[in-house]
Amino acid sequence: MINLEVLRLELNYLQQVVNRTLGNMDAWKLGKAITVLVTCFLNPTTYDSLSLSLSHLQAVEQYLNQIQQEVEPCEYKRLLNNIPTIGNFLEKIKFEISKCY
Repeated sequence: MINLEVLRLELNYLQQVVNRTLGNMDAWKLGKAITVLVTCFLNPTTYDSLSLSLSHLQAVEQYLNQIQQEVEPCEYKRLLNNIPTIGNFLEKIKFEISKCY
């Protein structure tokens, strides 16, 4: 079970890191992508648009990869330690999408 309050806090932290390293527009796009994924996760009937969910999942993973390239390894490790719920959430989305294929 994912605690939505913890997910919200972790998203805010991740968005701050993205804002600081990549800019405000990227932080906004990241928040939008996660909002769509949460909506899809909470309402499984929206999995009919798998390409939409998959593209947002890829967007979040792309931002994590971009951050990894921009920040020091120790800072990135600290980031990953502070967003385990987001990682868990992404894995659950991947699992749900794989069931639909």
